[in-house]
Amino acid sequence: MENNKRTNEARREERAKANRILYLVIALILCLGAAIAGIAASVTSGRRAKPIAETETPAATTSDPRTEPTPDEGKDTAADPDVIPTLSAPVTGRVFRAHDLTVPVYSVTLDEYRVHGGADILTAAGSDVRAMASGVVTEISDHPLLGHSVSVLHAGNLTTVYRNLIPEEIDGIAVGAAVAGGQVIGHVGDSAMIECCDEPHLHLEMTLAGTSVDPLDYVPEESIAASFTEDAAFEN
Repeated sequence: MENNKRTNEARREERAKANRILYLVIALILCLGAAIAGIAASVTSGRRAKPIAETETPAATTSDPRTEPTPDEGKDTAADPDVIPTLSAPVTGRVFRAHDLTVPVYSVTLDEYRVHGGADILTAAGSDVRAMASGVVTEISDHPLLGHSVSVLHAGNLTTVYRNLIPEEIDGIAVGAAVAGGQVIGHVGDSAMIECCDEPHLHLEMTLAGTSVDPLDYVPEESIAASFTEDAAFEN
């Protein structure tokens, strides 16, 4: 009986030893397979990367609004997307409050002096407001202070913003729509709460590469002379 007991223990030890060897072999096979796969992936990656570096130009990783495609309607296909287009006055009238981010000007509505980020052009209520150049409508919104607004992106990363408009829907004017220079995009209203005590006018803003600039600095003198009265430089 004692001999049988020893024999059974010996067999169990042999089985345990065999199992350990089997587990070790399986582990080695798995490690070897992973190493081979890693080497293969590295070689494949290297082979793929080489043609790109030598024969292809990687796609741009950032988006530039000047180069993205826009709808064909109203688009000036001859225009250089990196050059600011020739602008025209959006309305006819008189500039009574100029763009000035350094010297405060008086606000009748607020009864205080404050800097002015746009140019206010007096004109009749309901007057047509026209796009200053061809471009794409990027935003239509109701600004809490400056009222109903339409923004248009032009070539050269130039954006014109037309505020104090009548809240309305105009055929062909929607976010993403292409507009032609001179196309009606709105009408002068009185939606700007911060300028509601002023006479009817267009509040015109402009940014170049995201920086506020004076819109009238970019309108040719002949267009200003044809659209604005002689006292166009008058400021309240």
